[in-house]
Amino acid sequence: MKVILLNTIETLGKKGQVIIVKNGYARNYLIPTSRALLATSNNIKIFEKTRIFAEKQELNKRKKAINSIKILKSIGAIIFFMKSSEKKKIFGSIGIKDIIKQLSLIGLLVQKNEIKLPQGLLRYLGIHEVVFTPYKNISTVFKVVILSK
Repeated sequence: MKVILLNTIETLGKKGQVIIVKNGYARNYLIPTSRALLATSNNIKIFEKTRIFAEKQELNKRKKAINSIKILKSIGAIIFFMKSSEKKKIFGSIGIKDIIKQLSLIGLLVQKNEIKLPQGLLRYLGIHEVVFTPYKNISTVFKVVILSK
């Protein structure tokens, strides 16, 4: 029986591939668990259209991610002015929400899951590196500068 794989299955093939499997395996396992679709001409056309649409959406997301990285690199660094002790420890801390707020003031809208703080919350004066990952394998490092008031 010919089926279209809806998910990648190691022993069978990759997503979108048309393969031939035994009738019972397709009827009793692959189709009921939504891992495959019967490969009729109509289903193949529908799957092609959805695949093309998904590829266009992914391309748009990649373009937006690259564009936001360019904007972030043009900014250079984000500066915070905080009260601090003599040991250069600031009162309070700077977290992801603070960085997102500062970026939104500049005009760059980012999500919470796109920013990573490698050393955790920022609690000392100085220059800190923050990782910005807007899409799957697209990322960059930008600087957050904390100065004393």
